[in-house]
Amino acid sequence: MRNFCFLIALVLGFVSAATAADPFVSRGFVPLPADVEIGAMSAVAVDGADRIYVLHRGEPPLLVLDGQHRLVAGWGKGEFKTPHGLRVDRQGNVWVTDNALHIARRYSREGVVTMTLGQDGKAGTGATGLRSPDDLVFDSRGFIYVADAGNKRIAKFDAEGKYVAEWGGGGKEPGKFSTAHGLAIDSMDRIYVADRGNNRVQVFSTDGKFLAQFKDGGNAFGLLVTTDGLIVADGDAHRLTLLDLDGKLLGSWGTPETLKLPHLMAQGTDGTIYVTEVNGKRIQMFQRVK
Repeated sequence: MRNFCFLIALVLGFVSAATAADPFVSRGFVPLPADVEIGAMSAVAVDGADRIYVLHRGEPPLLVLDGQHRLVAGWGKGEFKTPHGLRVDRQGNVWVTDNALHIARRYSREGVVTMTLGQDGKAGTGATGLRSPDDLVFDSRGFIYVADAGNKRIAKFDAEGKYVAEWGGGGKEPGKFSTAHGLAIDSMDRIYVADRGNNRVQVFSTDGKFLAQFKDGGNAFGLLVTTDGLIVADGDAHRLTLLDLDGKLLGSWGTPETLKLPHLMAQGTDGTIYVTEVNGKRIQMFQRVK
């Protein structure tokens, strides 16, 4: 009897530990308009008013939902080839990368194009061109950092879109990339790069100095800095991993049944984590386990 009780306690302890290891719990999915043919889900962004911006590979590719998840706008029909990354800056501008057109565009909140980085439909490099840009972030001074995946670099621009610098190149060494895919930035302006293909996250200063690399997140597709740490989306393993900002593993969750190729992510003002699923064609919401 004692051995049986010990075995039961061991099993219950394992289940409890396994449950506790999941740092976030699903809140379900963002309801999307029934009359929109949703394509592969690429990116999501949330502004200060908790409007949710959705980027997918259907028409129109950019949807705007209010805080109650009601559709309030949609634009970009016929303007994209392969929409990929999506951000809202501090001024409320909406930025989108298109890695087939080799550009990053800035839109007003009304959907008017106000800036383009790169040459529309033409791959390039150096100061004037991009090649398959995947994501972008902004630092506290307004500089723009583009994950220029095809050129295996991070390209830096000022707030007016003027080229400033770049770093990277192809390779496995620290500071090099297989594919600079997803980006995140923290309150100290440290830039986190999802080095997809090299199975790591690399961390840089704003002048491109290599600071660290983290390998516990798997093959990193998307990144998100939150108040709890860095969330890494591994699209190959269909898993999300939480690391602290020094790279320590805090937990992971997700399976091919519950996360269908997690990609780029965003966080709402209430702490909700929004995760796009490319194959699931949906946005799943998560909350921190208390």
